[in-house]
Amino acid sequence: MARGIFALVLFFAFPTLAAHVAVLETVSAANIITLEEKQYLTDVLRSEAVKALPAEQNFIVEIGRNISADYVAQAHVGQFANNLTITVELYETAGNRLLGSFSSKAPNVESLETEVRQKSRDLFMQITTSTFGTVNLQPSLPYKGGLEKDLVIKIDGKSDKDGRKYARGSWKLTPGVHEVEFLHRCYEPQKFNVNVLSGKTITLNGSMNVAMGKVSLRTLFNENFREVPVFVNDSLVGRTDYSGRIPICSKIEVGEDGAREKVELDWKGKDKVKIIHVLRVDSLTAAKQIAAEDASRAASTTEKSFSITKPISIAMMALGVAGVAIGIYENSVGNDERKKYDEATFKNKRDFDKQWDKVESARTKRNVFYGVGFGMLGAGAVMFFVF
Repeated sequence: MARGIFALVLFFAFPTLAAHVAVLETVSAANIITLEEKQYLTDVLRSEAVKALPAEQNFIVEIGRNISADYVAQAHVGQFANNLTITVELYETAGNRLLGSFSSKAPNVESLETEVRQKSRDLFMQITTSTFGTVNLQPSLPYKGGLEKDLVIKIDGKSDKDGRKYARGSWKLTPGVHEVEFLHRCYEPQKFNVNVLSGKTITLNGSMNVAMGKVSLRTLFNENFREVPVFVNDSLVGRTDYSGRIPICSKIEVGEDGAREKVELDWKGKDKVKIIHVLRVDSLTAAKQIAAEDASRAASTTEKSFSITKPISIAMMALGVAGVAIGIYENSVGNDERKKYDEATFKNKRDFDKQWDKVESARTKRNVFYGVGFGMLGAGAVMFFVF
């Protein structure tokens, strides 16, 4: 019995994996601050350490040097000009490694207290960074079915930590092996044993496998079997009666194009579903009706287009003929002017140039009206016979 009591005392005296943090007494040069002020600053530093290192994460914060501490923090107070200065340092005793420090100055002890409270939390958080490892949870959901909100993440069988629900992102864990689970109604569950190392980050970002199920589907219309196409995620996969494996979060529809109906499937944790879907409409008849309506609309559009394009094309051809006729006239004018040019005897260069300009003007007009006329004539003919 005595041996059992002794073991119990040992258990409570030395918590498993507990990290001891020693906050040593504040030191200062003589006559800078009083003993009471040094003790007060030490208490402030310890209280901030307790806030930054909660006990439920197995941190024990004590004052004094006579403990087997894993981490040691101490404040040093000095004086510079008319200000008090303070430097706080945090060491990891293994290897006497400096984890971090901060320095501040203030006119009095009360102001130093404010500085300590503002800056010490970030300093002590260096311990958690050094002590814990990090798991970055980034599962990939490659399939378009399902929502992100349906993703459930568990670590060591729990879906939350300190009241926070596990979600995508980085989470600090104590060193050791942890079980991580990814659960989603549209995917096969995944489970990993992750060895978390102090100060290291492990990323889990693999793709989850789509959960598949077998579906047997029959369709009825007016209590009689009706064969219709089956679509899974808008892709034709067969016709009813249909049997096959599909993603359990997929969209499944039946019916002809333009008259599809969505089929609701409730897997309820099963991997096989047998369903009879009663068609609301005769999709084949509806599809034919839709096709007829589309053809009617197309014919109406064609007729309307014909009624508009024919007069325009005729007008264009008429303008084209007129343009060609004017071109012929200008060609005749040009020939007459050239004949006058060839037969005339000019007294000076000015009369010579003037007559030649008349020839060139007639030729230019001829070419323009030929081009416009034949262009309009051709465009009108194309519009008349093609459109």
